Amino acid sequence: MNYTIEPAGPGDRDGILRVMRPFNMHHVPSVEMEELDLSRFFVARMRGEIVGAAGYKLLSPGHAKTTLLGVLPEFSGLGVGKDLQHKRMEAMHQAGVKTLTTNADRPDTILWYKKHYGYRQVGTLKKLCPFGLENVDHWTTLQTDLDEYFAGLEERERRKRDYMAQNDAHPLAPYPPLVINVCLTGMIPTRAQTPHVPLSPDEIIADAIQAFDAGARLVHLHARDADGLPTPDPALYDKIIRGIRRERPGLICCATTSGRNWSDFERRSAVLYLDPPARPDMASLTLGSMNFLTNASTNTIEMVERLAMAMKEQNVKPELEVFDLGMLNLARYLERNGIIQGRKYFNLLLGNLNTAPATIGGLSALVAALPENSVWAGAGLGQFQLPINVAAITAGGHVRVGLEDSIYYDYARTSLATNRQLIERLVRIAEELQRPIATIQEARNIVGV
Repeated sequence: MNYTIEPAGPGDRDGILRVMRPFNMHHVPSVEMEELDLSRFFVARMRGEIVGAAGYKLLSPGHAKTTLLGVLPEFSGLGVGKDLQHKRMEAMHQAGVKTLTTNADRPDTILWYKKHYGYRQVGTLKKLCPFGLENVDHWTTLQTDLDEYFAGLEERERRKRDYMAQNDAHPLAPYPPLVINVCLTGMIPTRAQTPHVPLSPDEIIADAIQAFDAGARLVHLHARDADGLPTPDPALYDKIIRGIRRERPGLICCATTSGRNWSDFERRSAVLYLDPPARPDMASLTLGSMNFLTNASTNTIEMVERLAMAMKEQNVKPELEVFDLGMLNLARYLERNGIIQGRKYFNLLLGNLNTAPATIGGLSALVAALPENSVWAGAGLGQFQLPINVAAITAGGHVRVGLEDSIYYDYARTSLATNRQLIERLVRIAEELQRPIATIQEARNIVGV
């Protein structure tokens, strides 16, 4: 809600008193309040209407007192009062005032001055008018030191921002721009299940281009052979990655090293040894074995170590895939032994029957267990894709989305999705949450490639 704080003008007297009326502070002139000095007032104005006002009076070269402060009840809680108080304190300080006195009679108002502006109680003063509080016969006299207040203001604000960033799940936290990671193909979806899954190199390249244009900045790649079956063939990855980089330079390319369909190191690691123009920026590294409904993905500790070491030697960043808490123990072990290092990027995948549940608690447990200097993306499998994506956006993480994780757009499984549709939906949600989509350079900085 937009409003401006500005000095009061000659015609603002009635508007100021209208603001004070709900608080019985409009009796001017009276034994408590002489006529208003409009040259010492500020007003909050919205669409030409005065919705708040605050004044002060200079008592001596180094001493002043506040007069009235009020905000129309319907605009309470929007920060108008704080802005008015700061503006008049700033004006008094610039005029050389050091000691500021304020009289207040309501307990919540007294607490407000003490909490935000460093006031301390110095005495009481007999009220001459009740001002709507028949059972309170005195003012509480408060004072603050304006030199101290403004000298420490910047540091207090910095500490508050830092504390919120580290401790508070708050929409105003300084979250980075959102990185959308799209898993285009995967191992499972077939053309019989959905016509939208890209299978050939040309289809995957075209889908990656559309994904980038929709807002994705990282593509998670699986190759398929001429029959549409998963393959570790490095020649196909070479064609896919070169094609993507030719059309969308800078798009982060991540190739799978999955053990779901083959278990030997040579086939799983082959993509890591492509020539630099086609070598992926990243490669998936699943940090443990798990059961899926139809088969198991086997990832022994030795295999994970070998793949991680190969990635380190080939300057390919691991995309650390985590399905359960124990996998994060292995990430710490790898880091402790120098096999992975620096900024770590984790995909937290939830909703598989045999691993972490797709709940807020499940996501929170994984995020809380991440090692330092980590960034993470939330992924929900099947019907859990959208809720986990949204939870990740609001929690300050990033997202993984795509047909590898769910081929449907809706929970009822009546509408088949495209990768582009899934990305565009997240972009709309992120924009509503006022979280910007990362540029390519921002994404590379965030992920650490």
